[in-house]
Amino acid sequence: MKNKPIRMCIACRKREKQQELIRLQKDQGNLIRYSGKGRSFYICTKCLESQHITKIVAGRMKIDIKSVEELLRSYK
Repeated sequence: MKNKPIRMCIACRKREKQQELIRLQKDQGNLIRYSGKGRSFYICTKCLESQHITKIVAGRMKIDIKSVEELLRSYK
C-alpha cells in the first residue's frame, strides 16, 4: 500500500491529502492554476470559502489582489 502525499494549506496551515487541496501558483505577479512547471502552493476548500482568503493569499504571495479574486471566484 502506497502512502498518499500530505500537503499544507498556506492560509490555515492545516495538513491534508494532496488530492483534497487546490494547487495554485504565482506567475509574473498573477495567480494562476498550477501549470505543471515551477513552484506552487495549496489552499484547502474550507479556506477557499473564507471571506478573507483573497487578502491572505495576496499578502503572503505578494500578488495583485484583483488577480487573486478572479481566480478564486472560479473555484467557488
